[in-house]
Amino acid sequence: MYPQKLKIYMGIIGLASVIVLWQSRLFLTHMTLAALVFAGAALLSSLVAIEMMRGQGAVSLVLPVILAVSVVLGPAAGAWMGTIPTMNQRELTGKVKWPSVLFNRAQFALVGWAAGETFSLLGGHSGNLSLGGLSGPLIAAAVVAFVLNFGLSVIFVALRQERSLNEITRVYYKWMLPSFFVMLPVGYLMASVYGVSGPWPELIFLLPLIAVRTWMVLVKRVHDMYNHTIRVLLVGLDAKDPYTFGHSMRVGHYGAILARHMKLAEDVVEQVRHAGMLHDIGKMAIPDNILNKRSRLSIGETFTIQRHPVLGSSMLTQVQIAGCARDWVLHHHERWDGTGYPDGLGGEEIPLETRIVSVVDAYDAMTSDRPYRRAMSHEAALAEIAEEAGTQFDPLVVEQFLALCSAVNLAAEEGAGHGWDRTPNIPIEEIQAEYERELQEYLERQNMTE
Repeated sequence: MYPQKLKIYMGIIGLASVIVLWQSRLFLTHMTLAALVFAGAALLSSLVAIEMMRGQGAVSLVLPVILAVSVVLGPAAGAWMGTIPTMNQRELTGKVKWPSVLFNRAQFALVGWAAGETFSLLGGHSGNLSLGGLSGPLIAAAVVAFVLNFGLSVIFVALRQERSLNEITRVYYKWMLPSFFVMLPVGYLMASVYGVSGPWPELIFLLPLIAVRTWMVLVKRVHDMYNHTIRVLLVGLDAKDPYTFGHSMRVGHYGAILARHMKLAEDVVEQVRHAGMLHDIGKMAIPDNILNKRSRLSIGETFTIQRHPVLGSSMLTQVQIAGCARDWVLHHHERWDGTGYPDGLGGEEIPLETRIVSVVDAYDAMTSDRPYRRAMSHEAALAEIAEEAGTQFDPLVVEQFLALCSAVNLAAEEGAGHGWDRTPNIPIEEIQAEYERELQEYLERQNMTE
């Protein structure tokens, strides 16, 4: 679902590209060997695009090729080379919706045309390029190409997510900005080498682009290993106590939904999800006879179980994951009135993200069956949370949670019957995939109604 502002933006960019391509149509009537070589290089570099973190498109390596084409063959060549030859594997296999595919073609066409026009307007000439000197027009064309491509992409994602440009840059693009600075000189060298040796040596530059791709894959793999480590901890929690595992998965799920409902940044939403999933990880160190006791806990047993936030935060510190979520795990039993544990924090001393986890933690605990009591109804749980606003819970978070639950019964629609409380023979990968699908479906439904 594309928001209305995004549709208008896509329409404007699409119309501008149609005008540019129409004015550049004569390029198609005299295709040269050089154009075909560049087209092959563009296609090969596009097919190895890297999927962005958090699933917001892909990072293409084709930009240096478009820059070189627009400089050595002219703006018209740059515009047309940004269309079909730049399609990546996700687009060719139908994993990208066709309006986004068309927008990507329009974006690259405008980038190629703008870079070529910049080079030409500043008096640049491809015959004067050499490896021994710097070309001001070529540097300017490279900057225009990369800035324009980056800007058009960021605006697209910002409008689609209905978030600020600053947030989108930080959340989705920060990790790959260094690759742009590496690819820029590659494009510069491709243009310079063409003036000396012709088109065939251009294919050699696929090697540094492959090196850039390898580096980007490693960066993304670090992010994937972070998530894998969290899953490993959840496997241990599942083996220890399947109820706590299901509860933790739901708290992470609800926490992400509430954080996004409160318009927090997407990276914070992800961290809230991790904090919710891991908030009870310290219970792995609690003896079973205390954790599953049906009768009232003794004072010593209560003290033991109240250590689980400290134990959980310590575990996350030892394995060096979860970032600031470690502190949110540590403080998820603090209270707004300052009477919680372990540090007696109160009010806004407690991180907002922790206050979110605390509310959804209580909600799921009340709406889930336990060995010593039956689950409360959705309505009764909301009434209990509303009553504790200003004492146990942050009134603002409670207000936002009640507003969310006025339209969505989380316990019925997002938790119950979806595999969170499961038998041990179901692989955790299936539960994780179900979680991701459930959350994505909710976010898509929310986007459709906003």
